Amino acid sequence: MKKEQRRLSLAASIVAGGLVMAAPAFAEGEVVFASWGGSFQDALRSAMLDPAASALNVTVKEDTTNGIQDVRAQITAGAVAWDVTEQDLPSCETLSREGALEPIDYSIVDTTGIPEELIHENYIGFINFTKVIAYRKDAFGDNGPSNWAEFWDLENFPGKRGMHGKVNYNLEAALMADGVPMAEVYDVLATDEGIARAWAKLGEIAPEVTVWYRGGSQSAQLLRDGEVDVIHMGHNRVESVIASGIDVAYAFDGGTMDVDCLLVPKGAPNVENAMRLINELLSAEAQARLAVTMPLGPVNTGAFDTSIISEEMAVKVNTHPDNYGKQLLVDPNFYIGQLGELTEEFDTLIQQ
Repeated sequence: MKKEQRRLSLAASIVAGGLVMAAPAFAEGEVVFASWGGSFQDALRSAMLDPAASALNVTVKEDTTNGIQDVRAQITAGAVAWDVTEQDLPSCETLSREGALEPIDYSIVDTTGIPEELIHENYIGFINFTKVIAYRKDAFGDNGPSNWAEFWDLENFPGKRGMHGKVNYNLEAALMADGVPMAEVYDVLATDEGIARAWAKLGEIAPEVTVWYRGGSQSAQLLRDGEVDVIHMGHNRVESVIASGIDVAYAFDGGTMDVDCLLVPKGAPNVENAMRLINELLSAEAQARLAVTMPLGPVNTGAFDTSIISEEMAVKVNTHPDNYGKQLLVDPNFYIGQLGELTEEFDTLIQQ
């Protein structure tokens, strides 16, 4: 998940006394949690961190992260300050391969309701978000592009296109547009011929794309203002556009689902409390509370059985059982080790 925020130095925060805390009376120890900051972390605090602090009787201190380099820097310096941090999936897998993570203690962390593909030795899925094909009804009525072949079809579905301005998700979309079954996308991308096929298909649509957006807020603004008629963008952002009164439609079919995960850096000072906190954050109730606070998908399917998420809301959630299997879960292994090369080729393509 790409976020833009000003980094808050943990050390400076401690000195200044500015670290956000959820501190119950008679706290038994502490745990330091780092996420992306801003309104997102505000939502985490109210839906998850404050209740976890009370349930565990610990002090939860917070910091913000800019990504994988922050974790590496702490480990390299031998001064690990975070006990739990949220990171994107490729970062979690990369850090795991580097031996930079503590193993998840599954005698403490309950995985009931969490899909097997999100459970790993050194990290575990936390929240799901999906990029979907969304279109304005004033351009297409009720019959806008609803799959990748139709997104590519400008003859039968004319209109201004918007796509994510990074290589991630676009090669996958291109292969699905070219007829590759969703379940076979990464098998095809694992071959030189498959990657060449994806680039060729992406090259067909690239000249027709009106805007290659960089951030989620930009994508929402493009759709809201009518600068694009159809766009590949985060479903949570689409919901914000709909909430603003714009008549927009989308479906989860062929959506590209990504995951943020939770990990414990090697050398974390409070490992046991870290595991206890992770267990609380993954509970069905905590996951459900976050889902009604922000339109993001709980990884714990039990969230839909808590009565916290209404039936009307549940069917709009990307991880609802009726929606989950319609989406492509992004495989971080495809990008690790070749993201720089793929990015360079992608940037060249869209600038032509």
